[in-house]
Amino acid sequence: MTQTANGRKNTPSKTTSQRQNRPGQRQQERLMRLERRRRRQRILTSVITALVLIAAAGLGFWQYQQHLVAQPNAANATATANSHAHVGPSCSTASSTPSVYNSTLTAGPKNPPPATGTPAKNSDGLQCLDLKVGTGAMAQSGSSVSVEYTGWLESNGKKFDSSYDRGGQSFSVSPLEQAQIISGWNEGLVGMKVGGTRRLIIPPSLGYGAQANQGIPANSTLIFDVTVISVQ
Repeated sequence: MTQTANGRKNTPSKTTSQRQNRPGQRQQERLMRLERRRRRQRILTSVITALVLIAAAGLGFWQYQQHLVAQPNAANATATANSHAHVGPSCSTASSTPSVYNSTLTAGPKNPPPATGTPAKNSDGLQCLDLKVGTGAMAQSGSSVSVEYTGWLESNGKKFDSSYDRGGQSFSVSPLEQAQIISGWNEGLVGMKVGGTRRLIIPPSLGYGAQANQGIPANSTLIFDVTVISVQ
């Protein structure tokens, strides 16, 4: 048995043993620190991902709300634009209403009452002049319109028909733009309002054409003063 110079056994000291074990312990501590760091990174990544998802969801919800708000606004804007859009044929307005239409008629005027203003002429030949602009409901495509009227031949101003001559019995036009009447009326009544009176000068192509009809010679241009009584 080996002994030291003092007669003691040559055994490793406790300090030497601890020094030999330190490298493994340090490695283990480094691994633990590394694992803790990775865990913190995973937690941080999860938190950031969650925040991004929440932000994206919030943005998507906000955009959806904006879309819902924009839809009625767009609809209102369209309705407003449509309400101000021109309806019916191009039509000028007389500077004053013929005095005959300021009272209740018991018979249609023998000749077209003088009017101040030049009728607007449309591309199809229809001429239109509002003698009096109404303030009631507007006649539109498909409406049922009740009117009183008088018609004259443009060639000589002779009256050929009038609802006033039949006791003021109104004439019904329905549905407007598809009614079984001359095209000049289907086109010319659109846009009129209750209480309004409009003069329509209708060329043969929009009237009775080359066919004579109850005192109206063939190829006649017609003048009608039409007053709207009701619109449904």
